[in-house]
Amino acid sequence: MARYLLNRLLTTIPVIFIVLMLTFTLGFYAPGDPIVLIYNENLSNMTPEDLERLRNQYGLNRPYWEQYVDYMGKVLRGDLGVSIATKLPVTQMIRQALPISVTLGLAAGAVLILLGIPLGVLAAMRHNSWVDYTIVGTSMVFRTIPVFVLGPMLMIVLILQLKLLDVPLGWKGLFHQQTILPIALLAAAPLADVIRQTRVAVLEVLSHDYVRTAQAKGLKTWVIITSHVLRNALLPVVTSLGLIVNALIHGSVFIDRIFTLGGFGEVVINSIKLLDIPVILGTTIFSTLLVIVANLLVDLVYPFIDPRVRL
Repeated sequence: MARYLLNRLLTTIPVIFIVLMLTFTLGFYAPGDPIVLIYNENLSNMTPEDLERLRNQYGLNRPYWEQYVDYMGKVLRGDLGVSIATKLPVTQMIRQALPISVTLGLAAGAVLILLGIPLGVLAAMRHNSWVDYTIVGTSMVFRTIPVFVLGPMLMIVLILQLKLLDVPLGWKGLFHQQTILPIALLAAAPLADVIRQTRVAVLEVLSHDYVRTAQAKGLKTWVIITSHVLRNALLPVVTSLGLIVNALIHGSVFIDRIFTLGGFGEVVINSIKLLDIPVILGTTIFSTLLVIVANLLVDLVYPFIDPRVRL
């Protein structure tokens, strides 16, 4: 196990450097001038000399390789630079935003596990019945409605009409009632994927001979499901959950915007909009690490679900 972890961690180093090089290259050759985009409102009061001075201040007028080598040197020292737009250290911006998105993403992932897997099992056990059709059909409705449409709809119903919740603006912690709606919206779309994949996997396992043997022995249904079916059906579901939760953590752009949470997604989209290169590169590093950690955790969970899997 330790050797496997060490090898996986060592392979992350070249992956991060390759991703950084590609991102840096795309940012360098992307159309548009970061200084012009960021200082757009003050352009009328600035001379060409002022713009050039700012480019020189942030090192944007240097050749590609000089900028790249300088940036990589800072990264190796743990310095991700300073945002051109906010003048804040990139590490500070990520340190403030990432915990919010990680908390929401993990909470939404817990909802997917506690709700999606049981519903998928139930749909499989009631295959081609009204229960099956209701579960799959309802989840597909939420899957097809975009979050920027579903969010306002739920706020109108739950806040304005039923008055069950307060207006969920800002981040007040995971256990505040205002986080119920953001978590529900995050989990709404991928819930259908978890339900369908669990349903398909359980139906496949139910057709195996050892399940029919367990049924013939008179074992209770819940014993067959928990002891024989789920352990063999959950491997593909766990793989999907790892990728889904990772996507929830750093891809909740609309959720951040709708509820002004100040999470990781909002930092990413603002940096791209303004071509704020230091922030784009810093968030790329952490996004890459999130993907790697999610894949690693999925691999570590495999042996506990199916002992036949060895790392």
